[in-house]
Amino acid sequence: MYRRLLIVALATLAVAVSLLAGCVPARTQAPVPAAPLGAETSAEATAAAAPPVAVRIVTDKGDIDLELYPDKAPATVANFVTLAKSGFYDGIRVHRVDRGFVVQAGDPLTKGLSAKELLAILARRAANAPRADDPAIGAGGPGWTIPLEVSDLVHDRGVIAMARSTDPDSAGSQFYITLGDAHHLDGGYAVFGKVIAGMDVADSLAVGDGIRSVRVVGE
Repeated sequence: MYRRLLIVALATLAVAVSLLAGCVPARTQAPVPAAPLGAETSAEATAAAAPPVAVRIVTDKGDIDLELYPDKAPATVANFVTLAKSGFYDGIRVHRVDRGFVVQAGDPLTKGLSAKELLAILARRAANAPRADDPAIGAGGPGWTIPLEVSDLVHDRGVIAMARSTDPDSAGSQFYITLGDAHHLDGGYAVFGKVIAGMDVADSLAVGDGIRSVRVVGE
């Protein structure tokens, strides 16, 4: 009787051990501690913490003061600031004005041209009679492009955004300032700042007016 009970007990123990063995997890590496809830990468955190950048555009008609938002469009702001600091924008001319819509500049092909020469080139193009040596005004850039950045910034009157071709990632140096609300452009173009002073100057700009300089204020 004792022997029978011992056999039963041993059998029961064996079954229990086999069941426990099936629940043992495979050996894994030590778990990597999870980042705190809401934590960001260092690049994202830096962009999010970046304060607005103050920029002044000095034109033939007066000054336009801008506030740029690297927390919303970090690559776009960095590109614009790099070009401004290098003197890229000094001496370019406004090459497009649509009253109540936008004023556009930033094409290096306008450098070295007088206002009269620029107007003549654009007039020949409008008449479908360009000269062979006419520069392709509106097609110039810095030699590189940047990816489209879209944020919650929208095309209210007085914002600055990047012009581009039909390729969303083709912006380079050309920018525009909205002279009126243009919300049909929202989501398709990178808005990266706004005018904080000198909107009357922006309103007064005409094709051929010069951009004397673009500078980061305080530097």
